[in-house]
Amino acid sequence: MLLSLLFGAALVAAPAVAKPKVTRIEAPKNILFIGNSFNYYNNSLHGHVRMLWRTADPEAEKKMVFKSETISGGFLHEHAAALPALLKSRKWDVVVLQGNSAEPLPKNPKRHDDFVETAKKFDQQIDAAGAQTAFFMTWAYQDKPEMTGELAAQYEAVGNDTDALVVPVGLAFAKVREARPSLAMYVEDKMHPTLPGTYLAACTFYAALFGKTPVGNAYYAGLDPELARFLQQAAWDTVRQYYGWT
Repeated sequence: MLLSLLFGAALVAAPAVAKPKVTRIEAPKNILFIGNSFNYYNNSLHGHVRMLWRTADPEAEKKMVFKSETISGGFLHEHAAALPALLKSRKWDVVVLQGNSAEPLPKNPKRHDDFVETAKKFDQQIDAAGAQTAFFMTWAYQDKPEMTGELAAQYEAVGNDTDALVVPVGLAFAKVREARPSLAMYVEDKMHPTLPGTYLAACTFYAALFGKTPVGNAYYAGLDPELARFLQQAAWDTVRQYYGWT
């Protein structure tokens, strides 16, 4: 309880964003992540989400599939050629889309417009394949915290336009940085995540996709247990606040 209250104080500093239209989905069984190195760092985000679920429910996890398709430094449109075959490869329940780290920002109008157009086209293909789209709201660079609100607004806009779930990883990053500024969440390039950053993202996805708290999960990804529990709580508090869950 104390951890939750302390973290709640940090939430006050969060950038303001509009309310997401989609705040809950049916828990998926087969999940495909599409993106770039923000996905595959630290032995892959999807692998950590799978381990959280396996630890929570070993029997159910045996019936689930978690996979990712990534391109180093890739922009969303670079997956266009591969997407049709990926969608036919299995009956997916959720396909997670992640753009290049600065791609959605309007400061580069062409990249922004390409991102929005591609996201909407991909959503139509995903819908036709019988799956749901989810968007991976990415985080700000270490030295550009103002990106948090900008990315949140852009991912939320395209998510609302497509009636898709937006997973607020970037907001969780901002909350953790506010609560524990000395915690290393980035590697030397100030963009890519350390293991705590990837674990936080995995906990945020676990909470958002399955509607379950990661707090108390025994999978720590090799992190110190106290740190892992802090990140679990941070993810859960962020998701509940963003979606308005009580």
